[in-house]
Formats: sequence, structure tokens, C-alpha cells
Amino acid sequence: MQADILREKFLKFFESKGHKIVESDSLIPCDDPTVLFTPAGMNQFKREFLGLDSGFKRATTSQRCLRTDDLEKVGKTSSHHTFFEMLGNFSFGDYFKEEAISWAWEFLTRELKIKTDRLWVSVYKDDDEAYVIWKDKIGLPEKKIVRLGDKDNFWPAEAKAKGPNGPCGPCSEIFYDTMEIWNLVFTQFNRKENGELEPLPNKNIDTGMGLERLTAIMEGKENNFETELFQPIIKEIKREASLGIGGLSPLFYAIADHIRAVVFSVYDGVMPSNEGRGYVIRKIIRKSILHLRRLGIDKPFLNKLVPQVSEAMREPYPGLKDKQEAIAAVILNEENNFINTLDSTDSLFKEKFSGFSKKDDAAKAGRVVFELYDTYGIPLDLTKEWLNAEGIKFSEGVFQEELNAQKERSRVKSSMKGDVFDAKGLGLKLKETKFCGYNEDSIKANIEVILKGGKEVKEAAKEEMLQIILDRTCFYPESGGQVGDTGELINGDSIFEVLDTEKKDNIILHTGKVKSGIFKKGDSVTAAINGKRRLSISRNHTATHILQAALRKVLGEHVQQQGSLVAEEKFRFDFTHFKGLSREEIKKVEEVANGYINGNLNVEAKEMELKEARKTNALAFFGEKYGEKVRVVSVGGVSIEFCGGAHLKNTKDIELIKIIQEGSVASGIRRIEGVTADYARKFMEEESLRLDEENKKKERLGKEKEKEKQESAKLSQSLRELAPKIIERSEKINGINLIFSQEQGVNINALRKLTDFIKEKAKLSIIALGSKDNDKAFLVIAVTEDLFSQGIDALTLIRKISPVINGSGGGRKDFAQAGGSKPENFTLAFEELKGIIINLGKSSQ
Repeated sequence: MQADILREKFLKFFESKGHKIVESDSLIPCDDPTVLFTPAGMNQFKREFLGLDSGFKRATTSQRCLRTDDLEKVGKTSSHHTFFEMLGNFSFGDYFKEEAISWAWEFLTRELKIKTDRLWVSVYKDDDEAYVIWKDKIGLPEKKIVRLGDKDNFWPAEAKAKGPNGPCGPCSEIFYDTMEIWNLVFTQFNRKENGELEPLPNKNIDTGMGLERLTAIMEGKENNFETELFQPIIKEIKREASLGIGGLSPLFYAIADHIRAVVFSVYDGVMPSNEGRGYVIRKIIRKSILHLRRLGIDKPFLNKLVPQVSEAMREPYPGLKDKQEAIAAVILNEENNFINTLDSTDSLFKEKFSGFSKKDDAAKAGRVVFELYDTYGIPLDLTKEWLNAEGIKFSEGVFQEELNAQKERSRVKSSMKGDVFDAKGLGLKLKETKFCGYNEDSIKANIEVILKGGKEVKEAAKEEMLQIILDRTCFYPESGGQVGDTGELINGDSIFEVLDTEKKDNIILHTGKVKSGIFKKGDSVTAAINGKRRLSISRNHTATHILQAALRKVLGEHVQQQGSLVAEEKFRFDFTHFKGLSREEIKKVEEVANGYINGNLNVEAKEMELKEARKTNALAFFGEKYGEKVRVVSVGGVSIEFCGGAHLKNTKDIELIKIIQEGSVASGIRRIEGVTADYARKFMEEESLRLDEENKKKERLGKEKEKEKQESAKLSQSLRELAPKIIERSEKINGINLIFSQEQGVNINALRKLTDFIKEKAKLSIIALGSKDNDKAFLVIAVTEDLFSQGIDALTLIRKISPVINGSGGGRKDFAQAGGSKPENFTLAFEELKGIIINLGKSSQ
């Protein structure tokens, strides 16, 4: 493939110029909160640009990047993309403009043999140095050198006037005909708060060239999408499309671009969701689904393009093939959910626009239209069509306002925040802290620096909170999900209690307070970790490796780690899976994991070159940035992972794994919490006690219910026997049987039941029953069906009678009830009822 050759040529060319070939960083920027996705090759070198010595002054990469600034243009132009590879060469205070320009020209014209008459360049309007190099050193005619302003040829664009603060500088762009192919940034200034540009003591070079654009040039194509990077994907889409393809090329182009972005985002650990990076990927997937529907593809299909992407990118990313099944499963799940939403839009529209047809609230409707567009992904045209059919008006202006506001929020989230280089280090010129804690719990070390409130001090006394930096340490700093070690630094009678350990740049910080004595810079100390705590942490860390192996065996190899917490008392493990685990699955995972533990498997850690480590098929944590050398931890033959954490020597020392909780943390990501050894046994004992208590409670409640059932049956029988006796005491008035009785110690439910028993046997009857419970009066009135059909209803009667007992009532026309506070007035209430029935007779005459 031409792109593979070009990528290799570029990297090898700059390697021959003394550059170190550095592997592409993840699309998830490591330790860089300023951007959502890696947008350029320079991002992974921010610390080097700030002066951190990583052992090299020159670097070259082919960096996978993702940008969404021009999402709406993708497919409509020949060269806009969301996902792309950026070829770059970088200098950290080493060479500058002359070398950067000369080597760029050499690579294009000598290595690739691009005709010089097709090339021209731009320089910053005030950058005479670059202009002279192009004109005199390279020999480019003046007519082919164009001076441009702050917006086009300064990085960041318009930084001089608008910021952000930090390193910046002019740039020079190389064009092939009208296509920009290579941007050379000369970082020579530091922008200060007042907008002043001061020269940097160490000037840097940052260049970027899109591989897709270069491939199009070398293949003689005018459109990036016509190259071999995209055509296999596009051909697969065309085979599936049921509609004619004339005039629809932009849709094919956009889908081919988007599937690359989605595949590599999921590959790097981004799961579709409603926030942050996940929201961006969900949006790209949904746009692709809508494009597919316009091509007549209504069923899930995007997931079927993953193999084409994997095949096209197999040379630089061989590991993609191993993960393509898991990636396809993530995309399929998202496709099913969105297609179900699209297929049920009618019911969704009815729910969201309920009541809108009765009132003209176009602004509110406009906001609902935007919610459907933004949250549910419903296309505007689809919503408009439904609203027109229903005669509901909405404000397109309000919709556009909401859309613009959302775009601005996304722009702010995805663009640089604060200074260009926000990743601030300690600002200390120190060598890397040597870590000796894999096999040692206690070592001798020297105090290099004491920090108080972030500032260096010479000594520290009792009770002061500090950070101490040693030349070497056995304290593990928080990283990779594992919490930092605790313990003590000891110098005679002086004791410094280490409460936490963390790492910044390559320096390990021991955070804590002086318990006794005084500590000074240069002191020799004994660094001793809390060994018992470390053992528990090591158990839990090895347990997460065991757990992942068990999950992959039980659920499938799509399971990939998405995050973890390894603490003393428990561990937490996040992983890709698309539904909750059943009790049976959890039980099976525990059985498999504990089977590995009981297998007495050896745990081995080995430091390897990254390239060699990748050949072992070791699992890597999504989003983690790895150096040239990595530590590979293997557990028997069941698990092999990249891991820098603390581990046991044998699985038997885990003793026991118990899963205590399983749940969802995001779409497609599950979380398991677990405990080991004594913590597991304690949990199981507490769980056993809890279950015993629950069983006792259930047994007690069962007995109580049985007793209530028996008493209820006994009461029902007594009420059934009482009913005929009450009927016998009825009075006949104007052809109506008035059945009334006051019962003692009978609650309202019993009164209702007694009424039902009476109604079973009585005809042409009005039934009135009263009962006293403490100082409360309960009254029920019922009318038999034969009287109810004549227009006599209980609800009217209860409303007339209830005031007599100082109460009120309600109910149905055949049965009503009331409560009051004067049970002593029942006799008066019954007399009142008798009078009403007598009057009924008079009014009917």
C-alpha cells in the first residue's frame, strides 16, 4: 500500500537525520486535560517542549489524530477528515528553521521526487529569516513564496492578539498546487499575559503533514477519498447500497471517514456515551447511520466495515485485527439503539410534543426539536415533517440558537484551555527518582528536595505537611489504578509519616508530615513502606489480572479493561461489555478466577522492549502511553498484560476472590468491585450473617402473615355469621329495607367486609354500619343493586349523614364511607338516615 510506504519512508528519512522514531500516542491524550482528543503530533511532546529531558532532542512520528472542527465539511471536500495520520518531525531546543525547511524540501523533492514546479510555500509576514532560507538556501523563486498574516501563518492562529499564552511562533506551509500538505511551525516565542512575545531560550520545531493528502498526491488522485486508504471501505458500502450512487459520493466519503474515526476511538478506549469523548463518537456514529439510511441501508451495517478498516491499517496497527470483533460489537450495540430510536420516532414525537397542538408556543417547540436532535439524534428534517403533518409550529430561530450554543460548548470542551502548555511540572532540575520497590520494602536513600506548599525549603520540623523527594525509593507512586504507598522515612529519632505517594514527570513525591524530629535536605534516611498494606494492594492488583482473564473466558474476548482502582481493602475493575452480568455469570466468573488462584500459578514480571512486548500479545490498558521499555506481567498461562504495578509471586497468596458488586458506569462499560483474602472472608461472613438475619426476618414475617391469615379467616367467618342477624333487625320504610347496626371493635376493613356479606343476602336495602375505634367513628353506607338502579346512591347519603358524626365521606354510588370524631352520635346518624328514607317515600308520591 502506497500509504504504508510513505509512512515508512518519512520515519526512516528523519531517523537518518538523527531523529528518534516515537510510536503514535493514543487518541486519548495522556496527562493532557487541554484537549478531548489528540489533534496533532506535537501533543505527546508537550513536556519535551517545556524542557523535560526524555533522552532525545529530535523525534519523528506518524500520529493518529482526531478533530471534529470541520465535521460538517467531511465528505463534501477532497481533504477534510475527522480521523487522520499526521507525519511530523520535532526538535526540542536543537535544530531550527534552516534544517526544518531544508529537510522538508529534501524529503518531498528528492525522496518522493515530487516536481518542484507543483510546489509553492507561504511564510509569516514578518518572518524574514524563513523567507530568506526559502529564497536563497532552497532557491525557490520569489513568486512562489507568499507572505501571510497571523490567521494563516502563526501558531496558534492569531495567538499574538487573542492568546492563549505560552510557546508560539510563525509557521511556513508547503503547498502542492492548491493543497496544503506540510506545516512547519517555528516555536520561538513565549506569549505572556499582556500579549508580549519574548524569545524562548530554547527554540523548537513542530511540523505536521497529513498522510492522507500526501498519499493522494503520490497516487495522482485529486481527492483523498479516492486513495487506497478509503476505497476498500467505500466499495463495501457501494455493494450494500440499494439506491443508485450517482451524485451520492459525499455520503460514501463521509461514512468511510467516520468509520475510521470510530474504529480508532474505540480501539483507544472511547465508548459511546452522552458526555465528553463518548458523546463525540456517538454523534459520529449517528451521522454515519443517517448517511447509510439515505443510501437505502436501514439495518445495522457500520459494524461490518470494521474488517475493511482493520485490513487497510494492518501494517501500522497489527493489533487492530485482534480487537476488531470487540470494536464491531461496540458499534453494533450503538447502531441497534439508534435505529430503534429512529424506528419509534412517532411515539417519541407524540410524547415530546404532547399538548403543543392546542397552544402556539413555537419557541418552546423549537427547544424540544433541538433536544430531539441533540440528545436522541433525530434529524431536523424528520421532526419537521412530523410537525407539519400535525400542524405544530416551531421556531427554527430558537433551534438554531440552541444549536449554536451547543457547538460553542463543544468547541470550548475540545479546544485548548488556558495556556498552550497547560501540563505544568515541578519546575525542578532533578534526575529521575529511581524506583526500587518491586522487591524491597525498606531501603537507604538521600533527601534531594523538601517542598512545603509547593516551594523548596531546607528543613522541616514536627507536624509540618510536606513533600519529600528522594534519590531512590521503594514507595510505589499512584499510577495505573494502583494507590500510592504509605509508610515512614526514618533518620534516627526523626520520623516522617508518608501518607501518600505520587509521581510528577519522572519524580516521585512522598507526601506526609513530620511526626518527630527534623528533616533536612541531604539527610540520609531509611525509607520503609507499610508492608502489610502493600501486600493487600499487591493481592488486589494480581486479582484484577486474574479477573480480566476470567471475564474474557466467561463472557468473551471482547472484554477489555477500561479502568481500575487497586486499593488496600478492595479492587475495582471497569471493562467493556454490553449488558449486566447475571447471577450465574458472576458465579461462573468467581469460579474461574478462584480456580486460577488455586492453581498456584506463578506471577512473573519482565521488562521488555515495547516492540518485543507487543509480539507476546500482552493486553494493554486503553489510553495508556507506554515508553520504549515496558513491564510485562504474566500469570501462569492465563494472563499476560502490560503493567507497572505491584504484584504477588504466586496466585495462591490471593487466597480468595469475591465479587461484591457489579453495575454499569457508562454505555457499554460495566464495573465490578471485589475483595480478596481476609477482606473476602469478612465480607462472606457478614453476608452470611445478613442472609441469616434476612431468613429469620422472612420466617418471622411468614409466621406473622400466617397468623394474620388465620385471624382474618376467623374474622370473616364471624362476620359472615353476624350478617343474617343484622338483617333480621332491619326496618322496612316505604318498601326499602333499612339495615343499620353499630358494632364494637370492628375496623373499617371489617365493616366493608361485613357490608359485602349483608349485600349478598339482602334485597331492596340500604345498609348503614358504624364502628368506634378509640375516639374515631367509622361509617359505611351501601345500596343494593336493585335500589341503585332506581337512582338511590350511597355517595349522596354519606355526604348528608357524615356531618352528624363530625366527619366527611366519599366513595362510589353503590358504596361510600366516612370518618368522624363523634362516635357517640351514631344513633342520631341512623335516625337522620331513617328520616331521609321517609322523605324519599313522600317525594315519590
